Amino acid sequence: MVTSSISPPPMAGAMMAYSSRAERFVLFGGWDGVEGLNGTWVYDPRNVTWTAVHPLTRPTSRGDGMLVYDSVADVFVLFGGWHKEANDTYTRLADTWVFSLANHTWMAQHPVRSPSARSDAQVAYDSHADVVLVFGGFDGTSYLQDIWYYSLRNDNWSPRPSATTPSPRADGRMVYVDSQDRFLVFGGNDFSGPNYTFHHLSDTWSYDWKANDWTPLASAVGPSARDYPVFSVDPNAGLALLTSGFGERIILDDLWGFNLASDTWVNLTPEVSPPARFAAVGGFDPVKDVLVLFSGLANTGLLADTWHYAYGGPVGASAALPLGLAMASAVVLGVVVAIALWSSFKRRRS
Repeated sequence: MVTSSISPPPMAGAMMAYSSRAERFVLFGGWDGVEGLNGTWVYDPRNVTWTAVHPLTRPTSRGDGMLVYDSVADVFVLFGGWHKEANDTYTRLADTWVFSLANHTWMAQHPVRSPSARSDAQVAYDSHADVVLVFGGFDGTSYLQDIWYYSLRNDNWSPRPSATTPSPRADGRMVYVDSQDRFLVFGGNDFSGPNYTFHHLSDTWSYDWKANDWTPLASAVGPSARDYPVFSVDPNAGLALLTSGFGERIILDDLWGFNLASDTWVNLTPEVSPPARFAAVGGFDPVKDVLVLFSGLANTGLLADTWHYAYGGPVGASAALPLGLAMASAVVLGVVVAIALWSSFKRRRS
């Protein structure tokens, strides 16, 4: 199978979420190696096609924002991210937008108060409580530990302090497990390494909204420390799937499954995998029963390839299927240069 001839450009740091009603993904923004982007794209996993949409009004260009699908209102909620200014400085954002896939429109929201401006936060939507939960992020100077939730029906952001929380971090990933009514958080970075360098995390946390309780989950084995992975729930297999990311001076291509029943990690890395990457986007389509992976920064540069992963049950029986293998790059880079490029970019944004 091959994607349509139309595809988003090579990018990293975009935002993508899945609509359970339309059975489509929506992608917004990203970074093309020079500028932030503000294109809106729709991906149909069944027909394996990307379609650009062109709303009259849309958010400003940005990368590393927070985008989730609100299944009650049937809209996508966008918050924050970073925006590159004309003078090559980077501004963190604190704006809230909603996108309707039904009529291809973006609409700015105007809550009375909002979280402080930030990018790279952990975010997920709770369909039971009907709220968007945001944890941590990076404000350009500090790694954050605060927790906020957004109610679209009230157009209101509220803080959600808790006695115990994960440590400050950015670029980790959070998912919501509908069948268990809880959130999971994995990894990230907190800039606490020697000589004030990046420090990657490998911890897993569970959050109960009703009890407002965060719990660390220990596992004998698990993914290595990383930031910028793709993390999504496969409700059909009872797993939360995690792939790719940036570890300790290495770009990763492994695949892990978090068993939702036993709270343990298992290595599912198949024999055939997409090229190692980080700052990609993806999500799980329960109808087609595949994990979708798109774009990211690899050893060869920025990517625009689309992959589907089908879980086959036993370890080794699964496979990642390439869909449209024109892995376009903004520029051919070695791994050291690719990492230096992104690290420099992060510093310029701080």
